[in-house]
Amino acid sequence: MEEDFNDRERMHLLNSMMNLDSEMQVRAAGGLLGILQQEMLIDDMVVEEYRISPLQIGSICELSLYPFIFSPGNSILDRSSNGFLNVDASTHDALHIFQVDKHASSMGIGKAKEGFSLFGLLNKCLTQPGRKLLRLWFLRPILDLSVLNDRLDTRQVSAFRLSQDLVSALRNTLKGIKDIPRLIKKISSPSSVVTSKDWAVFTQSVSALIHIRAMFEVAVSQRHQSQISLIDLQIVKKVMSQITEDLMYVNSIVAGVIDFDQRCGDSSKTMVAYGVCEELDELKNIFEGLPDFLNQITGVELNDLKLQVGSEEAAICYIPQVGYLLKFESKMLDEYTLESRPDIQLAFEGGIEGGYFYHTSKTRELDEVIGDILHKILDMEHAILRDLERRVLIYASALRHAADVAAEIDCLVALSTVAHDQKYVRPQLSENNVLMIKAGRHPLQECIVNTFVPNDTNIDQSSRINIISGPNYSGKSIYAKQVALIVFLAHIGSFVPAEAAVIGLTDRHATSRSLCVIDEFGKGTLVPDGVGLLCATLHHLTTQEEKPKVLACTHFCEVFDENYLPKSQNISFYTMSVLEPDGHKNAVRGVDEIVFLYRLVPGRVVPSYGVPAEILKRCVEISECTKEGRPIERLGTRRTTAMDQIYKTIADLLQKFDCEKDDLNKFLSEVFSLLAS
Repeated sequence: MEEDFNDRERMHLLNSMMNLDSEMQVRAAGGLLGILQQEMLIDDMVVEEYRISPLQIGSICELSLYPFIFSPGNSILDRSSNGFLNVDASTHDALHIFQVDKHASSMGIGKAKEGFSLFGLLNKCLTQPGRKLLRLWFLRPILDLSVLNDRLDTRQVSAFRLSQDLVSALRNTLKGIKDIPRLIKKISSPSSVVTSKDWAVFTQSVSALIHIRAMFEVAVSQRHQSQISLIDLQIVKKVMSQITEDLMYVNSIVAGVIDFDQRCGDSSKTMVAYGVCEELDELKNIFEGLPDFLNQITGVELNDLKLQVGSEEAAICYIPQVGYLLKFESKMLDEYTLESRPDIQLAFEGGIEGGYFYHTSKTRELDEVIGDILHKILDMEHAILRDLERRVLIYASALRHAADVAAEIDCLVALSTVAHDQKYVRPQLSENNVLMIKAGRHPLQECIVNTFVPNDTNIDQSSRINIISGPNYSGKSIYAKQVALIVFLAHIGSFVPAEAAVIGLTDRHATSRSLCVIDEFGKGTLVPDGVGLLCATLHHLTTQEEKPKVLACTHFCEVFDENYLPKSQNISFYTMSVLEPDGHKNAVRGVDEIVFLYRLVPGRVVPSYGVPAEILKRCVEISECTKEGRPIERLGTRRTTAMDQIYKTIADLLQKFDCEKDDLNKFLSEVFSLLAS
């Protein structure tokens, strides 16, 4: 839907696709949009910030989904025959891939922005098209090894291994590229007005594209060891094929027509350069000299009227739709003068600035000879600019392809910059069903801690189900999420935070290629229900013919009991190691006496820290009484036993007390003395 549509036009467009009077159709369309948004086929941030939508609806029964894959010779919104790694909105939230921070205003006024997220960390793009494309890469991780390896090859060469100067020059040049497709859309719209600022931005962007091609030509022509690698890169081939000499021609015709510094009199609306049209140049010259010419005509008129009036009191001016008039600021012509000059007629008096306005023979002649010269100039410029727009739009496709290449370069340079700064490495992508990560790190967590402890991951055919136990704050969830994020980064063609990584292509359909991360599954329900759900789920996964790769973090000790979770060779147990000062692993320690090592080790220990042994013993007693339906006996201590005896004595005194015969004050004194003791 066009962004400049008003509400009425939007309603008419929607009504052409569906019957808005039908409540069922409206509800069905709303439900469909909700599902698409949940599956991240519609991204509110993209629609709001970039004014585009990945979903195009031609009618209520026709959906056109555009997977966001860039391929040679095609636009950003290209289809991929090899599919995607679909990641829904809940997974994005759990892994903090995106994080929308709303405006601080309580009224919700202002634009939302990207918070502390994986996308925010890697988004070092310098252009709006680059940021747009990178976000689409994050929304649609791909499963095409050739495209992924091409992105990784580009980063391996450009990630500060080839030339720091080239990357730095690319970043400086990219800053000058604006949203060319949006400018082309504005140029092609009959209702839009293309200003001189728009043309300045357009020529600046096209010049930057031409400069990018020149930089790659110089880099390729240099003699160095990486020359062959650079020539073979797909991005270099795209630059050479998409950023062509047509852009130089477009830039030259715009520069030949537009003069951004010129002014025609006091008007800033003119922008056509001198030399484009002789008639237009003549009109501009006349307009430039018009003030002096009108002052001369005013002097002639005043001499004919034999009036001794200064230039500040009388002048010939032009009023649109009325014409040229002789204006007197404060003095009205007398009747004798008007009778002697029948050609002089009072047009009107007053107006916004006051004064008296007259038609004369000279002003009528000016109307016929010169007329509204400024609007003549503007009309001629409008015709010239329309012709320029038509000539530019001939190359609209070439401009869009070149802008797409620049957006991809922006993304690749941004990811290369982050990979260099954060010491990421290139993952080895494989068709084999394998996941091996050496010294993997969480990309977000390592940014907010002084020291991050890396962990290895090795999931093969013999250990598909990995159950991770350990106390709170030991790093279970961070480890599981870091594995998922490393796999995600590999599927957008990015380097990963690790020393080495071999990652097989991953899907989302619960097959042997799937990666399933389970974090505290069953938490928030009754313990028996949570244990049953978790163990049943894990057992189901172990019995599948195509077992997915599973990382399950849990606090439930019951998963170690074969009565709950049958033993299987596909299940491996791990725990997060903890340093205990006295070396007694089974002893109860306070939280301040232990040190979390955040290191994943084989094992199945779920110790309790900070809870005294007598409290744990009492918990077991209460749990057994609850299960067996027995009453929970009161926990007896010396103080509670003494208080029970006092209460019993007070109850006996109360039973013996006679309200009619006994002394109330004496009774209360005895009771209070017992309580005080």
